[in-house]
Amino acid sequence: MEIKIDKKFEINAEGLHDPVVLVGWPGIALVAKLAITSIKDSIDAEEFMEIMSYDFPPKSNVENGKLEIPSAKIYYKPKYEKTMNDFFILTANYQPQTSFGVFEFSQKICEELDKITKGKIKMYLSTGAMVSDRVKDVPTVYVCGTDPSLVNTFLEHENTKLMETGVIAGANGILPAWAGHNNFAPGICLLAETLPLPMMTIDPRSSKALVTLLKNYFKIDMNFDELNKKIEEMEDVVDKYKKQAEHFMKAIEDDKSADSYYR
Repeated sequence: MEIKIDKKFEINAEGLHDPVVLVGWPGIALVAKLAITSIKDSIDAEEFMEIMSYDFPPKSNVENGKLEIPSAKIYYKPKYEKTMNDFFILTANYQPQTSFGVFEFSQKICEELDKITKGKIKMYLSTGAMVSDRVKDVPTVYVCGTDPSLVNTFLEHENTKLMETGVIAGANGILPAWAGHNNFAPGICLLAETLPLPMMTIDPRSSKALVTLLKNYFKIDMNFDELNKKIEEMEDVVDKYKKQAEHFMKAIEDDKSADSYYR
């Protein structure tokens, strides 16, 4: 397997302020990717590295007619305004596809950022979704990590709960675990409740729960205009779906007769 890294500019490690790596891979209802991309766009993080791996799926992306090879990107934003941290933000259109690819990617990224920052990374934090059979108006964010004391600092915030048991599949789970267990930096994973519906490809309400927690924890100055717009669009689709379902069920009830198969 091979991983290629294209670095866009140099960073002075001596000038870093407690850098944190925020990770949002595509996954269930695109909850993580939408959350992390919203933060990246809001704080105007600059593209720092592009990472190509032979373990990404053989699918070319097309944007405005331009053909692109699948890659992951790391964006960088130095300390600004009220925040106490520099941010490295990792996201992609695809995750590595195999077990070997996920572990190889995690190792390579941890080693590369450790070298660039001279060991100054304070935390690897990945985001994701947890499927639930019932979700409140404000989804709960489940927290787990490699450092219990750091986990507890997230649990001090509203709408959070300790993830006591379970499995986190793919790079969202392995990257922070790899970083923590190999002494690069503590790893944290945040999973927002989601209730995937067949007509919805994204769940911006769950993404907003993640963004709200990260905004408050790191004192990030951002607004929710785009996420709120997507939430309204999602709710409109759900309402139409419910009305169609109710209309269908009413039609079945009206068709019942003595000879009906329905009882």
